[in-house]
Amino acid sequence: MPDYAPLLDQARERVARQYGYAIGRRRDELVTPALVLDIDAAQRNIDHMAGSLHEMGAATIRPHYKTHKSPEIARRQVAAGAGGLSMATVWEAAVLAGAGMDDLFVVNTVSHPDKIALLADLARDHTIHVAVDDAANADALSAVAVAAGATLGILVEVDTGMDRCGVDTAPDGLALARHVAGLPGLRFEGLTGYEGHCSMTIDNDLRHERQRDAMTFFTGVAELIEDSGIDCPIRSAGGIATWNWTAAFPGITEIQAGTYVIMDNYHGQMVPGFEHSLTVQASVISRQSDRVIVDAGNKSVAAPSDVSLVGHALKPFRFDEEHGIFAAPQGSPLRVGDSVALVPGYSPTTVNWYDAYHVVRDDVVTDIWPIIPRGPGHNGLAALGASLAA
Repeated sequence: MPDYAPLLDQARERVARQYGYAIGRRRDELVTPALVLDIDAAQRNIDHMAGSLHEMGAATIRPHYKTHKSPEIARRQVAAGAGGLSMATVWEAAVLAGAGMDDLFVVNTVSHPDKIALLADLARDHTIHVAVDDAANADALSAVAVAAGATLGILVEVDTGMDRCGVDTAPDGLALARHVAGLPGLRFEGLTGYEGHCSMTIDNDLRHERQRDAMTFFTGVAELIEDSGIDCPIRSAGGIATWNWTAAFPGITEIQAGTYVIMDNYHGQMVPGFEHSLTVQASVISRQSDRVIVDAGNKSVAAPSDVSLVGHALKPFRFDEEHGIFAAPQGSPLRVGDSVALVPGYSPTTVNWYDAYHVVRDDVVTDIWPIIPRGPGHNGLAALGASLAA
């Protein structure tokens, strides 16, 4: 397997060169926009989730890396008892493997030959799982795994109502599980099914009803598979908006919630008890009319309609590319040059736009952490592993 550790070291060195000047500064002295992580609040969120699951005696958590894209945060989650890690991309799996972590689940189907080759290569030295919803795709994974001398763990993906990937019926799930179980280089491990459509339902009772319907169908597929003589030990589901219900649902073994560690406003309105550890520091650049305008627009903070200004009860009026515009019909004490903190409407996308976290403790920057891999790209990981597909 290519050695990804040097790439991680390079990422740390790069952000230290670019942003290291900020260490020792207060957050309101940062050049803006800047992504800020209150590490103590993030740790309290990690501990709150771990403690809640322990008290429930329910499913374990396999937190989703795509939310924060930080090996340092992932290490803290594992130290708090996470049962492995979830991720959206093969590149994220390579980063975490290079950072010394194991039991990695790419919670998406993977079809590109280079990506499959990387998965198989990682699986030679790590426990790697991947989602599958197609027999031909399973055949391709099998062939590459055998050629690499590796074994890939397979979780059949079930569409629980998201209308995205996943088999649509229980018989289809059983047929695919049987197919996977008979392929060399693959190990059938169970099912995965994200009830993400429920997170689009703000109403608590209706969201809970939709979650129950989704998990009833999901666990029914698992029961059919086991009744047919195939072990289905892993039943992995549960996003942040339904984490407690899904964790307690009979038959679920793990949840994949991720946003809890850097909670945003969109999910925060549905899920109480977690702190807003992630903010974007911005500067007021205009106070014309009844507006407060900052230098963080929709290229800097995701889901603008749900963005809030810490300590100021101002509602978003409009976000342009480099302008965040808040309505201040009753006036505001904020003046041009003031530094303010914004809570993102949606944190995973906000993180995706930045190179690094400014890690703060008591509002003073103590460290700079790289966000890797930033965006959907591979940040050189593909080039490093290009020989795999040759």
